[in-house]
Amino acid sequence: MFQAQAPNEIASAVVMDSEVTVSDNATARVDSESAHVSTPEGTVSLGVTASTDSVLSEPILMEDGSALVAIVINEPVADTAFRMPLELPDAAAATLEDDGSVLIMNPEGEFIAGIARPWARDVNGSDVPTSFELDGDTLIQHVDLTSVPVDAYPVVADPWAGHDLVAAAWVTSQGGSKYVINAVPTSWGEFYRGIATLESHLADLKADLGTNKSKVTSTIINQFYCHVAYGWLGGGATYNMESWRKDVLWSVQGNPITKCNP
Repeated sequence: MFQAQAPNEIASAVVMDSEVTVSDNATARVDSESAHVSTPEGTVSLGVTASTDSVLSEPILMEDGSALVAIVINEPVADTAFRMPLELPDAAAATLEDDGSVLIMNPEGEFIAGIARPWARDVNGSDVPTSFELDGDTLIQHVDLTSVPVDAYPVVADPWAGHDLVAAAWVTSQGGSKYVINAVPTSWGEFYRGIATLESHLADLKADLGTNKSKVTSTIINQFYCHVAYGWLGGGATYNMESWRKDVLWSVQGNPITKCNP
């Protein structure tokens, strides 16, 4: 399915098993009909879209405990709205965010899971316009094929669901009262990074820090939000937030000069 170029976070994280557990809080599994992401809040399931001679759909498991539904469009098709059943835990609600991602919350407004912003690419790696729509208990991915050359198929689109945003977090002492909080995002967490997700990333960071969560000060939060929102500026696979940095609003420090370390 990855003849067409997937984002690096996806292409590098596929596993061939049918189930993976990344922590006590998250398990993902796939079967022939759905991708499932389970947490203590319940299970989020995303079903495959209908397969035809022109369109193939298959659930794929990821190494970080996320899962996706691969949609492979092998040739031009008339119906470019790909419908996938979406099952949520009791009383949970899904909302479509401004960046195109889907946020799934419990009745208390707490993050349960999400579906990363939609993407689609042709066989040459060129982006193809795409968007999500929520229609009751169905997620629809619209893929605009009007500008795709005939020789640029297949086109791949992969709605990607997950729960864990931070794979690991720890504190490094720098002597005296200075310290660095380090965080490694999951592959899904690198891709699921819209503004609406920032508080969910922060909650996951604090959970992974355990008793050290009290060290997450305002300047740490702003640096962390900057890394999440502008990951390409951060300078590596690990986010480093330093306690002695000035407390600058995350959106202001997100530039090539400060690189999230004001």
